[in-house]
Amino acid sequence: MSTERWATGRIRDIPAAGLAAGPDYWKEWTQDEGYAARWHSVREQFGIEGFGVNACHGEEGQEVVVPHEETAFGGQQELYAVVEGRVRFTCDGEEIELGPGELLFLQPEVQRAGVALETPTLVLMIGGVAGKPFEPDWEPLET
Repeated sequence: MSTERWATGRIRDIPAAGLAAGPDYWKEWTQDEGYAARWHSVREQFGIEGFGVNACHGEEGQEVVVPHEETAFGGQQELYAVVEGRVRFTCDGEEIELGPGELLFLQPEVQRAGVALETPTLVLMIGGVAGKPFEPDWEPLET
């Protein structure tokens, strides 16, 4: 449901959009050829311009956050929210397990990754650069 001022949706119904929809885009970060099919381009779905937001779902043992840091992508701080399931995050080599309703906040330089510990698992990812208006540097917003 939507109007010009608000919109609703289900995360799992939101497809990957733009470059993120193709498996070739993810090859730099993961060997999992099915990762793109589990990605949800929330920002593009709603036309969000104020912050970055995506989601990924997976089954036990699947990556839900590919190994990366954010300094190479504009220096975003990121907040990960576990919506369902459990995730083992690795942050600069340290493992942290989180479940539904739990949050993980990371500074840009932290090397991070996340693996689903249960089926199903769903993670919402929100990011932005401190003190700057949001400007995606990896892919323009498609309209």
